Amino acid sequence: MSAVPASSIEARPNRIVLALYVVTAGLVTIQQAVYGHSNNLSIFRTATYNLVAGRDLYVAHPEQHFDFYKYSPTFALLFAPFAYLPFALSFLCWTLLNALLLWYAINRLIPGRPATIALALLYLEMLLTLQYGQSNALVAALMILAFVALERGRSAGAAASITLGAAVKLFPLAGASLGALYPRWARFAGIFIVTLAVAVALPLLVTTPETLLAQYHSWRAIEAQDALRRGYSMMHYLHAWLGVDWPNWPVQIAGTVLLVLPLAIRWDRRNSEDFRRLFLCSLLVWAVLFNHASEPPTFIVAYAGIVIWYVSSPRIRVRTAVMALTLLVMLMADVDVFPRSFKQEFLVPYRIRGIPVLIAWIVMQWELLKREGGAGALDAAPDLA
Repeated sequence: MSAVPASSIEARPNRIVLALYVVTAGLVTIQQAVYGHSNNLSIFRTATYNLVAGRDLYVAHPEQHFDFYKYSPTFALLFAPFAYLPFALSFLCWTLLNALLLWYAINRLIPGRPATIALALLYLEMLLTLQYGQSNALVAALMILAFVALERGRSAGAAASITLGAAVKLFPLAGASLGALYPRWARFAGIFIVTLAVAVALPLLVTTPETLLAQYHSWRAIEAQDALRRGYSMMHYLHAWLGVDWPNWPVQIAGTVLLVLPLAIRWDRRNSEDFRRLFLCSLLVWAVLFNHASEPPTFIVAYAGIVIWYVSSPRIRVRTAVMALTLLVMLMADVDVFPRSFKQEFLVPYRIRGIPVLIAWIVMQWELLKREGGAGALDAAPDLA
């Protein structure tokens, strides 16, 4: 009997995780689109209809859905392949796109056993965002794929990934900062600007210039109103802990400066793939921590950054502790192991879900700011794994 190749044995757990993601998408579809009626999917579908009909995307449409549409006009157009399918099939295809693209992106970034572990650690957050019919797994995947494309010298692919992410939610635009880590950054910047301009104009395929301009004005107005929120962001923690009542933008600017500070101080480390990947992880966490609209389903973006950082780095005490805290909070928030009153009176009001994200980001920034190969406090900690 011939021996089974080691590569095949290593691939089995990854295929099991893939099957789990696919089955979960199917079960969530039954829950949210057969026995239920996902409001988020209704918002996405009717946005396509409203764009084609020339109706304002950003006013209330109570006859169609609850809440408001807050994505770009371009996303309303790009959602068309899903919008005209039967509701349950539309939900299934949408959830599969989110789940499978994240599975693919992580496997491209850290193939083999690390990818399998990362995807397993992310499962609960994947389940949560799929139940909401949200786009956060898709956005995380596109930011990761932008990095993968840049690593392979594919500027156009990276620009397309960031632009598609920004068409869904604005914060993936920060992914353009990844281009600064590569020699052909000017070429990437030019391609990105052109790609973004094409995406902005893309709805002209189904609407008039005047109507599209009005849509963007309306989108800007609802975004300005939405910018007053604090969500699960750093702005909320400063307000809750220190009584700070500033507008969001000074804190977001300060967070952005801290994000890119390692690029200025440790510019000599940009040739290290580990440094570049660590910056990607920090960027994914930053995108939630300083996002005024962050909410529980958004955290898959930050948690993706945390698990990629953990599985692709040496196991030292601090990283293991941060990962353990992240998993503990994830279990408390996503699984009914504690009374519902505990969640409503403690986890939600105090925004506990974001605490490990803040701690992880501080540790990541410290690691980015260290000298390459320096024996800092984190490196000196013994490995407990």
